[in-house]
Amino acid sequence: MISINGTLLFQFLNFFILVAVLAKFAYKPMLKVLEERRNKISSDLNGAEQSRLAAERLKADYEKQLQTARTEAQAIIDKAVKQAEAEGRVQLEAIRQQIAREKEMAHAEMVSEREAAVREMRKEVVSLSLAVAEKLLEKNMNTDMNSKLIKECMERMDAKQLAR
Repeated sequence: MISINGTLLFQFLNFFILVAVLAKFAYKPMLKVLEERRNKISSDLNGAEQSRLAAERLKADYEKQLQTARTEAQAIIDKAVKQAEAEGRVQLEAIRQQIAREKEMAHAEMVSEREAAVREMRKEVVSLSLAVAEKLLEKNMNTDMNSKLIKECMERMDAKQLAR
């Protein structure tokens, strides 16, 4: 059995005083520390969530910028290709024009050389005709008659050449 005496009452009283002192000086500060720790953990979790959201926004922004850069790079490439094609067409046209000019110049040169050859040939024909006529008609004809004969011969040659 338990006997209730003054010691037991004194122990109860000591226990309640100890609980009251601990509650005042230890339990409340300990609860305050736990509450502060809970608040810090909660704010850290909120900060981590905000950081994660900010990181996702940054990632989305970077992906958007990367896509924009790719689009701009493709536009630059397309523009360079079009410009190169245009320059190629311009150069090709310039080469064609140069070839046409050179062809015209060669044709004009050929015509000029042909005319010079015809003139030279006429001179030689005239000289040969005069030499032949002179030998054949040495004493029978005079100079006027020779000139008339040469003119007729030249007119016949011109007529034959024009007929070609």
